[in-house]
Amino acid sequence: MEAPTSPDQIIHDLGGCGRYQIRMNVIVHVIKIVVCWSASAMVIVSATPNWWCNDDVVLNELNMTSCRSVENGSEVIACPMKSCFAINETKCSSFAFAPGMNTIVSEFELVCGKSYIPSTVMSVQVGGTLAGNIMAGQIADLIGRKRPFFSSIVTILVFNLIGYFSVNWIMFAVARFFVGIGMGFFLSIQYSLLSEFSLAKWRVWIIGFPSWPIEACIFALVAWLVQDWRYIQLIIAILSVPCLVAWFYIPESFRWYIAHDRPDDAEKIIKQVADYNKRELTDISHHLENQKDTKDRKYTFLDLFKSRQLIRITLLSTLNWIGLGLVSYGISFGVQSLSGNLYLNFFLFSLTGVPSKTIALWLQNRFGRKKTTILCYTCVAIGGFVVGIVQTIDAPHKDEITNAFALVANIGIYTAWGPVQLMTIELYPTVIRTIGFGSLSVMARIGAMVGPQLVYLNMFVPGLLYYVCGAVAILSILACLGLPETMNANLSDKISDARGKMTLQEK
Repeated sequence: MEAPTSPDQIIHDLGGCGRYQIRMNVIVHVIKIVVCWSASAMVIVSATPNWWCNDDVVLNELNMTSCRSVENGSEVIACPMKSCFAINETKCSSFAFAPGMNTIVSEFELVCGKSYIPSTVMSVQVGGTLAGNIMAGQIADLIGRKRPFFSSIVTILVFNLIGYFSVNWIMFAVARFFVGIGMGFFLSIQYSLLSEFSLAKWRVWIIGFPSWPIEACIFALVAWLVQDWRYIQLIIAILSVPCLVAWFYIPESFRWYIAHDRPDDAEKIIKQVADYNKRELTDISHHLENQKDTKDRKYTFLDLFKSRQLIRITLLSTLNWIGLGLVSYGISFGVQSLSGNLYLNFFLFSLTGVPSKTIALWLQNRFGRKKTTILCYTCVAIGGFVVGIVQTIDAPHKDEITNAFALVANIGIYTAWGPVQLMTIELYPTVIRTIGFGSLSVMARIGAMVGPQLVYLNMFVPGLLYYVCGAVAILSILACLGLPETMNANLSDKISDARGKMTLQEK
């Protein structure tokens, strides 16, 4: 029997990274804007504007004169800021908020006894993303990548629209949970789908291209112009509508068809790619038939522990992914507490991701995914511990040092997403790739649920958030040391292929 043509050889014959693959990647990275903005929105819409007890004076957005006084030639706010008690020491019954920024905090008065709610809603959204990761990983390996991928866009559209009409914070939190589910589906599937049409040297660009920080920078500008939590959600819902047109341009993964013994369907996709790339392919149907097993089996989460190599990879990767979620969401949500303008800080923190992720593209192809990840987590550890120390002592230029090293930690974790995600995709075979990616994404969401709570606790224990981020980064570095390098490795399709590949890598 003639040896079967490998999917990687088919991709090479299709042009490697031809016009079809470029079009796919551009479309998916553009669609990602609704996911990025949905995730970033919580940093802005849950921010707390300046506020004060409104029991003693009558304030509105146009008349604040009763709260103003002049001291030493400078105008100051005379009313107690951010106090839960009136001047006569009685508990405050109503609050006034500084004009300009309209968030869920100002709309639903989420201060004092309700101050825990904004971070809780953030964790609720992350919980939805976690649920989406769990479902998407299994569903995408059972029925394919395309249908759950586009169901994520529909979910984000519908529930951002419902969030726009929220009449209380509970309704808003429920809407954000389902927005999180849509995000979980998208994030679990996007890179697997794109990587299964590419060769090893191009996967770094697919996953590492800094589309997320670029889109986050644009979001910071839009949020600054709008400054209203309802309209931010409405804009995201409107942007989701044209994304659905991509259904006609994004195919099912032909590797998924091959891995699940459907060579006829795989051949149709391959011919589409070949035609668009203007490539002439010889008849490959008999090669695909030679790969067919007697029976297609269904894979589950338990297959991630099918061998000692898979057990090791799954457990060590879990630490890396927990670090991604906890540090990323902790630092991004913690931007609210940094000195300076919220919108500018968010823009600058997002902007740092563009050059850092671009540099990471070169690092991953030059030194490998593993060393790049270790370097990134080292930056997180240094930034985290320095900020933690500074916040616990009375240091000169405390705010400047805090912002600078928080930025260092942010650069590190922003950059780490690329190599960690790429290693995960390259280590798992096609039949369990989205199960593995989705399951590990769940670990990231568990970490992400803890991150906002650490921000809340950091108000009572200064430095706690950043000490934890530094410690988690150290654990992630240790986990990386036990993982195999995947640079220049072809993707495996069956579990038996993956075992052989990992054995060779270890040697």
